[in-house]
Amino acid sequence: MKRLVVALFAGLTALYGPLAMADEVYGQIGTEGAGIGYGHPLGSVANVRAEVNGVSFSHSFNSGDLHYDGTATLIHAGLYGDFFPAPSVVPFRLTAGLLIGDDHVNANATSPSGTYTINGVAYSTLGQSIHAKATYPAVRPYLGIGFGHSPLATKGFSMFFDAGVAYGKPHLDFDVPADIVAEAGQANVDAEKQSLQNTVDRYRFYPIVKVGVTYRF
Repeated sequence: MKRLVVALFAGLTALYGPLAMADEVYGQIGTEGAGIGYGHPLGSVANVRAEVNGVSFSHSFNSGDLHYDGTATLIHAGLYGDFFPAPSVVPFRLTAGLLIGDDHVNANATSPSGTYTINGVAYSTLGQSIHAKATYPAVRPYLGIGFGHSPLATKGFSMFFDAGVAYGKPHLDFDVPADIVAEAGQANVDAEKQSLQNTVDRYRFYPIVKVGVTYRF
């Protein structure tokens, strides 16, 4: 029995490596904007990491019969687990985790001519604005692959790369002033909202690509 316990302990030690390994801090840039993070090894084949990323940018787009000027604000934390199939051969990893935050897009329909075209018919803006907001779920799952963050990396600086996708269906708020609804009719406004919803739904998969520098200490 004693030999079996010793053998099991030796096997686990060989598989997961020493328990006391170097932590890391890192900075990165990519489709989530700029970010910083902290990683902690769980033996020789796994990591856990936490990070914060953020970016804000403007973007104009068309949906249905309306043109929008929008601003995307992406600010979220990330919690990840990394698994390295063969860390002593190559620092390739599989990563799963969660994005947690308030990612959203605010947009206003523009009207240089003083009219909004709603479901194919032009109506006066009546001096008022149509506003839309698409908000991602507060928690979204993430799956990806990458290189770097290896628990077997030597102390000091190194590079890393990530590629993956986060999933979450955005919720759409479509705010049309009551006077414009009365002029255009609720059915036409609903048709325009559905067109925008179809546009928003295409972004339920958010691609994440990032590169960075890590320091292991």
